[in-house]
Amino acid sequence: MSSETADPTPRPAPPETLDEVPQVRALMSTRVVAIVPSAPLMTALRLMVARAVRHLPVMDGGQCVGIVTETDLLRGLAARTGPAGAAALHVADVARAVTAVPESVPLDEAATLMERGGLDALLVADGDGALVGIVTATDLIHALARHRH
Repeated sequence: MSSETADPTPRPAPPETLDEVPQVRALMSTRVVAIVPSAPLMTALRLMVARAVRHLPVMDGGQCVGIVTETDLLRGLAARTGPAGAAALHVADVARAVTAVPESVPLDEAATLMERGGLDALLVADGDGALVGIVTATDLIHALARHRH
């Protein structure tokens, strides 16, 4: 065998690559259901139920301006009383401002961002800033459970 011939023996990956933490792009859901800020809270809640999601990015003219969670909607509906009732509330009234993270953010950093921000989901953007996915606390728990087995 000449020295120029490739060695067919498989070699293990270097130890540093074994410890690399996956990025959010490996775990995020690309099935993102969004809503406009002017939508009534009940419309948002019905959309969540119909699409089986617990988070809705809030989009205004193609730009993501926040996120609304199932809990945000329920709190808004429960807190609003009076002659107009909850019908007067819109998604913009209860949505949270949120900055999307790049697809390359490691999962451990995503978990830290969620914990520090009191969030249970992060929106994910591509290099151009376009919304491409969402990663939730449930996604992180599932990834950890799979990694442990």
